[in-house]
Amino acid sequence: MTDSTPVGRVAAVLEDAGYQRIANGLRVGELKFQFPAAFVKANSSAELIVVADIASESETQLTRKVDGVARALDIASSTRSLTLVVTGPRPSASALEALGRVCRVLPTGTIAGDDGDKVLKNWLAVLLPLSLPKPESVAGNSLARIHVAAQNLDETIRRLIDVASLGKGAVSKELYSIIDAAAVQAKEKTI
Repeated sequence: MTDSTPVGRVAAVLEDAGYQRIANGLRVGELKFQFPAAFVKANSSAELIVVADIASESETQLTRKVDGVARALDIASSTRSLTLVVTGPRPSASALEALGRVCRVLPTGTIAGDDGDKVLKNWLAVLLPLSLPKPESVAGNSLARIHVAAQNLDETIRRLIDVASLGKGAVSKELYSIIDAAAVQAKEKTI
């Protein structure tokens, strides 16, 4: 059974992105902090992410708790950066400003509807890995389309396009060859 609460949906997105949930609550040094969820990225990131639901606690309580975590991290000389994901109604501007002084704040707002997961992923995009297109498919198809379109072009331009797949050096060499041939041809016409 999946957790359909706002915190549960955030947790599912972060776990799918490779973050590990901190079991048994968040501990910094000897201090224990109660958040609905807390995450770290295993080896590749020094980031601590805490998730809070503004509907279940006041802005003042949340601000005090996050200030406490930030101070505890400083005292422990931790190199982890702190990110707070806030679900539920958007906190007031003054609360966001106070929280923003000690951590990165990502308010997600109310998550509802079938496309809520897509909207949530957009709100959490800075925490999620990029998904880039495969370079082979984009570059290969583009070069092939250019090659087909170039069939009606001048011979010298087609020669440049033909060597484009071999890299910058091959294109430069071919361009110098074309320029040299044009210079020789121009010199012969003047003689």
